[in-house]
Amino acid sequence: MRHSIVAIAAVQAAAPLVGRAAEMQSVRAVIAAAREGVAGALLVTGGVGVGKTSLVGRACAEVAERVLVLGGGALPLTSLSVPLLALRRAVSELAVVDRPALFGGHGTGELLPEAPALFDEWLEARCAVRPVVLVIDDLQWADDSTLDVLTYVVAGSPHRRLALLMTLRRGDIGEGRPVARWLADVKRMPLFTELALEPLDRNATREQLAALLAAPPHESLVGEVFVRTMGNPYFNRLLVSGLSAKARHLRPDLPTDLSAAVLQSWHGLSPAARDLVRVIAVGAQVATGQRLHYAADLAGIADPAPLLREAVAAGVLEMDRRGGYWFRHPLQAEALEGGLAPADRALLHTGFARACERDLDAASPDLESITAIADHHYRAGKDGEAYTWALRAVDAAGRSGGAVEQLRLLRRAIDLHGRLAEARESVEELLDRLRATAAQLGDHEEELAAVDALLAALKENREPLRVAELMVRRGHLRFSTGRGFLRPDDMRRAVRLTTNEPNSWQHSLALAEFAHASLWHNDPDAASLAARALESARATNHPAALAYALAASAMLAVFEDRAEEGRSLASEAISQAVLAGDWWAFVHGALWEANANTTPFNPAWVQHVERRRGQLEDLGAAHAYVAWLSACAAGAWLHGGQWEACAQRLRVALGSNPGVAADAYTRLVAARLAALQGRQREAEAHLDRAEELFTETSAFLAFEFDAVRATVRYAAGDLDGVVDAAEAGATTAGAPPTMCEWLMPFAARALADQAQAMRDAGHPPDLVLERLDGLLRRFPHAIADPGGTTTFYLRVLEALDSWYAAEAARARRSKDCADRWLRTVELLDEILPWEEAYACWRAGEAILVTGTAIGHRRDEAAEVLRRGYALTERLRAGPIQDEIVHLAHSAHIPLGDVHERREDSPRTNTVLDSLTPREQEVLDYVVAGRTYREIARALVVSEKTVSTHVSHLLRKTGATNRVDLARLAARLDRDQHS
Repeated sequence: MRHSIVAIAAVQAAAPLVGRAAEMQSVRAVIAAAREGVAGALLVTGGVGVGKTSLVGRACAEVAERVLVLGGGALPLTSLSVPLLALRRAVSELAVVDRPALFGGHGTGELLPEAPALFDEWLEARCAVRPVVLVIDDLQWADDSTLDVLTYVVAGSPHRRLALLMTLRRGDIGEGRPVARWLADVKRMPLFTELALEPLDRNATREQLAALLAAPPHESLVGEVFVRTMGNPYFNRLLVSGLSAKARHLRPDLPTDLSAAVLQSWHGLSPAARDLVRVIAVGAQVATGQRLHYAADLAGIADPAPLLREAVAAGVLEMDRRGGYWFRHPLQAEALEGGLAPADRALLHTGFARACERDLDAASPDLESITAIADHHYRAGKDGEAYTWALRAVDAAGRSGGAVEQLRLLRRAIDLHGRLAEARESVEELLDRLRATAAQLGDHEEELAAVDALLAALKENREPLRVAELMVRRGHLRFSTGRGFLRPDDMRRAVRLTTNEPNSWQHSLALAEFAHASLWHNDPDAASLAARALESARATNHPAALAYALAASAMLAVFEDRAEEGRSLASEAISQAVLAGDWWAFVHGALWEANANTTPFNPAWVQHVERRRGQLEDLGAAHAYVAWLSACAAGAWLHGGQWEACAQRLRVALGSNPGVAADAYTRLVAARLAALQGRQREAEAHLDRAEELFTETSAFLAFEFDAVRATVRYAAGDLDGVVDAAEAGATTAGAPPTMCEWLMPFAARALADQAQAMRDAGHPPDLVLERLDGLLRRFPHAIADPGGTTTFYLRVLEALDSWYAAEAARARRSKDCADRWLRTVELLDEILPWEEAYACWRAGEAILVTGTAIGHRRDEAAEVLRRGYALTERLRAGPIQDEIVHLAHSAHIPLGDVHERREDSPRTNTVLDSLTPREQEVLDYVVAGRTYREIARALVVSEKTVSTHVSHLLRKTGATNRVDLARLAARLDRDQHS
């Protein structure tokens, strides 16, 4: 039997219910309590399209096979009244004879006076047979008789298997509706609880779009959707319907079905109210005071008060605390304005502009009024007036700190500038202002466009210093937008342009970034360039030039193993970046400060980055830079196995538009986490988006594209793709890329798998081994990062090199394969937990499969597999855990924890009672299948002592050996608790 509320959930089940974990738990809790005999009533409230019905429907669908779900909804009937309509619909799918008698036995007939009591008695009988979930949807339209019955039900016995779930559209419970009175009364009843369902936040909106588009969405798209829908799930779905997964922006016009959805309540208004509301929409601001007067005049309405009350009662408008009126949802205003004929729209906008100009306070004009005038002229198509007022609004926004508004209006002014025959300002002046505003906001795309336009307009021979500065910044912005890694040639050209002004700060800046780019490309002159840049920058004492010169010298110090000097230089670079307000330089210095202290694989590294990230937030830096450090911290947390902290930082990075660089880095970390935990589709989607965001990938040496690509390709079973990715990263020109240490172990891992597959198919693996030999000749060891000489880093490198060698031994089936894997496990201990878990599997496999798993060696295999299993439990590393479980099951090795005896259930068997406490402890470990070595470690005793205890146990129980002892103890324990 399918009920409407369950059917709704079934239709929507393909898409995950995002951002509703806590709310879903609340609904489940009411249903679970009902199944245990504790009745409850839950009212889920929220705006239109927020997902009330979906939430309740999903919860009901989960239990539809175990409880009786009765679902019905009220309807917005006006000319026809059907008593108990929602309840009639709820029981309509029951057999006729099973329906309540109050419906005349056949579901029809007159309403009986005792309807509430009759329905409650019928419900009581149903609950005695089976738990019941009664769902009433759209309670805001319920009639008085339905509400009376529900009051009786809510006031009924708390000791019955009943969950009453109701949904109510907030905003549709005006004073005239029966539900308003009902709600005031029922809130006092003990069984009643209310759950307010709010719109999704930005992160949840992103998750929903990812599900709808079947791929992680572009952050620009997420931002546009979130601004326009305010997180409404239904509107989100309609707004992106039909869009490609690669879409960066929304369509310019609202989809027809979305317009119809948001204007449904507007169509129910009287003609005069519709006219007034449409004019308010064109006004584009909260209608209060003078603005409300403008709207009424333009609509030809003398007394707007009753019409406003009508619009509020219908849920179209809402009144704020200052008495102003605006739409319950902004998309309503957008749809209404879009529905106007162009000429009518222009006429109304002109009217608003003239009215606002007439009443503007010339002495102290406010930003809101000036911006409104500029916007109305623009929408009316008055280019000259729109340009003049846009610049006035830009100035006003600058005075009030409104950078976002400045950026919007500057873009418009530049666009209008090209249409005007004469303008007092030059386009270069406007571009400079746009560039500065975009830099303040961290909008790298907008800033790069302004810089490119300026470079196209300026002459090198006339303004060489300015051109050089812009060229350096273009290099940064090309990096930040994924268009290209730092290029020495570009920076060399900037140095040449400033050669005639050697004492200028622009010359120091160009030298610094020439050194920076040269260091990444292994230029032998990089060291002398860094020294020259620092000397020049100290002479100019310009904070921005000094910040970049210090950061380049810090980078050089790390490469040359001068860690203490590198820390000092990087710390000073950060201080100068703060003075300059240059957050790109701040992040640059912060990362080299952390690198000078330790390696990204060390927990101490992430603490340095987290501290600087917090400082950036405190300084009010743009989110793009905070997101960049958040993504770096996420990657470090992931290396250390702290995947929850990693996920939290990923959410911070994506909490607002992170910019292209931070977005791509975040996607790489997210892809690796998903692949390690077995979410392959998610991993591939994140990697695809990272690759799409960046024009080049392997060339971005600061990002681990190839290492992550190898990880994801391996998880997908694409072994050739793994080797190709590893070789691409290993052979890219310049310094080794980030995570270069993983490239060779991953390539060898894939080749070892291929060799095994060839043997399994009955073919010699000669070609695979030949490729492996070639790899080992070119790269005899794991690739080391320049400057990686700290003790911790050398331990990491040794462990990964050991992994590389173990994979080669596995491919060749070397006799020492098991020992190599065991050594790798020990080297990885407390350094790289993901890799350690994998090595534990391979070590156990090598011991068990090679035929040496007898006696002590079998104990070694059992111990290392349990160690790996415990790691996979903590890491939620599903793919490796599955391999360990399968291997252990095949070898009859138990993996579970030792189950301690409960103190409230003491043993009463005389045999077990004769044991000492220590012998009982040892017995528990024996029953769990633990080896002597593992028991000795757990109890902090010697293996000889364990052996002695086991001998005592054998004597006291009469068991012949350890296996017999474990079976005897398990049987006696079962008999006791049965």
